[in-house]
Amino acid sequence: MRALPGRVAVELCCVVLACAAVTAVGAAAPAPAPTESSVVGRSVEGRRITLVRRGDPDAARRVLVVGCVHGNECAGVRIARALRDSKVPAGVELLLIDSVNPDGRSANRRQNARGVDLNRNFPTAWRESGSPGDTYYSGPRPLSEPESRVVAKLVRQERPSVSIWYHQHARLVYLPARGDCGLVRRYAERVGLPAREEKPLLRGTAVRWQNANFDGTTAFVVELPAGELGPDAVKRHVKAVRAAARGDGASGSQSCP
Repeated sequence: MRALPGRVAVELCCVVLACAAVTAVGAAAPAPAPTESSVVGRSVEGRRITLVRRGDPDAARRVLVVGCVHGNECAGVRIARALRDSKVPAGVELLLIDSVNPDGRSANRRQNARGVDLNRNFPTAWRESGSPGDTYYSGPRPLSEPESRVVAKLVRQERPSVSIWYHQHARLVYLPARGDCGLVRRYAERVGLPAREEKPLLRGTAVRWQNANFDGTTAFVVELPAGELGPDAVKRHVKAVRAAARGDGASGSQSCP
């Protein structure tokens, strides 16, 4: 084989090295977090309740995000959907639900199709109150509604370390009665909302049930402002969710002052 001229040989060598470098970078680049979507239940009227999983399925730390529980308070859906395309922190699996009340969302109504406020239908401190269609109607018994049973089953199976429930329109983040308030306060700081204690404690809510029954969990409510969220606000909340997923601001205490 005839030897190549010196300049050609050098140029060819550079091309080979450059290709090798590109290949190495491509091999080292992290693979995108896997995404899995499944129907975990159906509403009273048969609409699907869909769970999107992102991240490490074997992660010890799972984070549940619910974009909408009251059908006329659904600005958080944009956050849940934006998280589908965001980078997932290492060692974390995100559990994303756009809405646990698809019937209410379709009708732009707070309650589900049987007139029950799903956030008064969980067992902890439940007490029957109101009538079907009333703003805070609790339902005839705890977990009487298929939508709340879907959530309860999912939480029991997955035991999320952090759960974030989006509501409207109070413009604040509620500090849970039990849970890591350091983590919750840090979330509030990141999104520019005040953190407030919930007084009096509401009966039959999802977060109160989770925090009372699952050790080591922190479930909390984010009350978004009225109307749709703009893109900048969505980005702030996505970053705050990812920070909470990493445990940013966590104090390690399960007792809120």
